[in-house]
Amino acid sequence: MVKKATSRDVARLAGVSQTTVSYVMSGRRSVAPDTERKVMAAMAELGYQPHSGARALKSNRTNVIGLVVPYRSGADAAAQHRFLVAFTSEVRRYAYDILLVTTDEGVSGLRRVIDTALCDALLLMEVLDADPRVELVAQSQIPTVFVGLPGPSKGVYAVDADYVEAGRQAVRVLVKARHEHLTLVMPDHPTLSRLNFLERFRAGAVSEANAQNVPLSVIGCSASYPSAFQTAHSLGELPDEGVILGPLVSADDWSNALNDCGHRLGREVSLVASSWDAEHAHSAFSPAHFDMRTPDLVRSAVELMMLQLERPAEAEPQTLVLPPIFYEGDTLRKVLP
Repeated sequence: MVKKATSRDVARLAGVSQTTVSYVMSGRRSVAPDTERKVMAAMAELGYQPHSGARALKSNRTNVIGLVVPYRSGADAAAQHRFLVAFTSEVRRYAYDILLVTTDEGVSGLRRVIDTALCDALLLMEVLDADPRVELVAQSQIPTVFVGLPGPSKGVYAVDADYVEAGRQAVRVLVKARHEHLTLVMPDHPTLSRLNFLERFRAGAVSEANAQNVPLSVIGCSASYPSAFQTAHSLGELPDEGVILGPLVSADDWSNALNDCGHRLGREVSLVASSWDAEHAHSAFSPAHFDMRTPDLVRSAVELMMLQLERPAEAEPQTLVLPPIFYEGDTLRKVLP
């Protein structure tokens, strides 16, 4: 069995004291650049990995970021997984690891995570309007970024896509396609009712429909193909209808359901989805949809996090709202000039 290298081995190879090796690892004291390079080279040659617990005691850092994703039975698990993978990859670029926190205990569960000092910072997803977690993280002073907009709260770091603009643009696109009546389909699962981005999308669509003076009906639908088919069938003939799918409503299920109900997508009926996962599609249609720019959101959130961790003197609370990108697809009626 190969003996695991120790800090003493590193010190011997680099020709420095064990205390100097400790300073290089912890960053608690400055070390001459040439000396630091010798220590780092020795660590690499020996394959030395400092013990995370000892390193945390010395530096008061865990090099772990808590990703808080409350479990909701009606949530889009696939979308959450994509965010998790993206966040894990991005924070590794900064030599941090992710601790996944799936607490559904709200403020009390988050307080336990903070009090146990398991991580240096928090990324909070599934954000609610007037999110009660804002006050807790402000009191704790732990570096935090909300992936979502927690209402009009001040002094927070937040990043999200512009769901209001997506709702508005969906209406504008369908009006331009000369649809005289619109239907907005929203998820109706009770665990999702307070999620901020859902309301923002709905508000944007309703506001733009009123401005365009076009009738808009808002209906709910469960997350399954049978529910999509039943709901689409209950809408009747759908003459000259434009259908908008809110966040967490499956574009594939609804494309298939409308087609199976006998509606000619891209002709008398148009469909615009708030998002679409082309990589895991299960429909013959390529729906008109918005790209909410998950990679850009993740990159921006982690950059704000690292700003708080590595350069706190430069950090100022800010909110970044990224405009969505629209793709036309084949479910949008083409209108000849």
